[in-house]
This record gives sequence, structure tokens and C-alpha cells, in this order.
Amino acid sequence: MKMLYNLYPSAFQNPGGGEIQMLQTKKFVEKRGLQVDFFDQWKTDLGDYGVLHTFGSVKYALDVMEAAKSKGLKNVLSTICWYDLRSAWHSPDFTASPYKNTLRYLVKLVFPGFPSMRRRMFEISDLLLPNSSMEADQISRLFSIRPDKFFVVPNGVDLSFKDGDEKLFIRKYNIKDFVLYVGRIEPRKNIVNMIKAFKDTDRPLVIIGDYVSMYADYYNLCRKLAGGNVHFLGRMEHDDPMLKSAYKACNVFLMPSWFETPGLSALEAALSGAKIVITSGGCTREYFKDFVLYVNPSKPVDICGAVTEAANSSKTNSLQNYIGKNFSWERVAEITVNAYRRVNTES
Repeated sequence: MKMLYNLYPSAFQNPGGGEIQMLQTKKFVEKRGLQVDFFDQWKTDLGDYGVLHTFGSVKYALDVMEAAKSKGLKNVLSTICWYDLRSAWHSPDFTASPYKNTLRYLVKLVFPGFPSMRRRMFEISDLLLPNSSMEADQISRLFSIRPDKFFVVPNGVDLSFKDGDEKLFIRKYNIKDFVLYVGRIEPRKNIVNMIKAFKDTDRPLVIIGDYVSMYADYYNLCRKLAGGNVHFLGRMEHDDPMLKSAYKACNVFLMPSWFETPGLSALEAALSGAKIVITSGGCTREYFKDFVLYVNPSKPVDICGAVTEAANSSKTNSLQNYIGKNFSWERVAEITVNAYRRVNTES
């Protein structure tokens, strides 16, 4: 089975979870004997492949999917999306206002068969790979896609995050007992409310990540609101030992985004043994069950209270063991290969 992987054109300009999901999936399915190449618009001949796997329901990837379909390839789509009223208002779509995105959502709610580029992506896909059953149900309902077109493939985590050395981070930055956030700095991640939650405290907050180029003003607002207890450390590479060390050294990992599906960095932090406070938006409960504290992202006071509760609790290895057993990239790769086998045997 010869596979071709693709993302929307500007993906790696602001890399995040979708890019990591694609790279890690490639790494681990290749260990299971599959050949995987990346789509190159200058060199790739689609006719040389049997399956095109697209990561993310970003409409700018539709042209390549259409071309693949015309060449007789099977289209597999990792949907990586979430649709509800909250996510519509805080959508990462740079091209539309919150009002327009909310109107789009309401149209989907009332007229699920309404044509759109995203619905076309779902229609021409031979198999859809959502990260959760909740995501599958949502897409099926809002886009009028038949349920048998879905094959749930969870997000994964690199087991090496279990073995970080906390001393590296503490020695370099001299910060202890801190709250950690890892991810992009953009409105959907709710960084402003996160900073507001710590405004009247002396609890250290460490932010690891870069701002999205479209949101320089938002980043500047975050810097303006931040007190001396907030530390912006910039982005760290996914395989950087210092990132693993930060997860290991933190007291609480915080992700108060407006929604997550479910948040790769939260999985990594959980595997490292951190105590987790995470948004109630998205499919987080399907992954983290009752092992973590959930917060309403619109209320800084709730975020602060949950972090305080988590900080005062004792660490256990229950969540760490659960994540390692159920969401390793090895297991995700096995499920993904089963999805490819299914689509490859369908006429």
C-alpha cells in the first residue's frame, strides 16, 4: 500500500498539533511496513499512489483531494475539527469574522446538507478519521454525512515524554512550582483569560509557544496584560529535551482553550505525570475521563480556582498509566493501518 500525506499549503508556517499528528503518524505507520511520502506540488505524480491521507479539514486542501479523486486514489481525511457555538465564535479561521463563523454554524445546524467546501471534503472522502466519537457524531449531524463513513483514530503521544528530566528546566530557568502552558499563542487558545486568571497571584505561569503570525496584536495584548509572574519562553521543538523537562517540572499543566480535540500537549503533559487542568470544550472528556479538572474557559476565576485545587492535590500515576496504555503512537498507528486496510478493500 503506497500512501501520500498532505496538509493545507501554509500549515508549517505556524506548526501545531495537526502537523505533529501527521509527522508522528508517518513515523509509526512506516514502522509497520507502509511506504509514506509527502505530497510535493512540484514533483508528485498522484498516479503513483493508492491513497491520499489529508490531515485537517482546512478547505485549502480540497484542490489536491479533488485531483486525487480524479486520478482514482482513495481519499482518507483526518478531520481534526470541532463545531459548536463556542468554537464558531472563537474559530481559528483567519478569513472570517466571529459573526460570519457563527452564522455558518447556525446554517449547518438548520440545513446540514448546505453546500460548502468543507462538506465537499467530507463527501469525496472514502473514509473519515475523527479523533473521537464525539467529533464523528458532530460532523455526521452538522454536515449530513452517513455514520458508516467514520473510523475513529485517537490522537497519540510519544512515550518518551514519560522520561523527562525536570532538573534541566529548573537549572536553566530557575522556576519551580509553576503552571505550564504549551501551544500556540492565538485567540482560540484563550491565553488572555489564562493570564487574567493569574493577575492577582504570585504563582509562576510558563508559556511555551510562539504567536500565530495573523495574531500579532493578540500576542502584544497578552504581553501587556502579563505580570512579572508570567514567563514567555517561545517555541521549543517537539523532540527538545527541555520541553520534556518542562512537562516533568511543572506543578500543573493548564490548557483553558475554547475547545480542544483533545490537545496533544495535554496528552504529553499527562504522560509526564503532570496534574492537568483543561477546557471543558471539545472532546477532552472522552480522553481524560475523571482524571483531570475541567474549566469553563470564559471564567478566569474558575481557571484560577481549578489550578489552585490541582496545585494543592497530590500527584498520582493513574492518568499517566491510562494515557500510556491507550494513546501511544504505536497503538494509534495500528488503528490507522486498520483504517487503510478497510478503505483499500472497499470497491
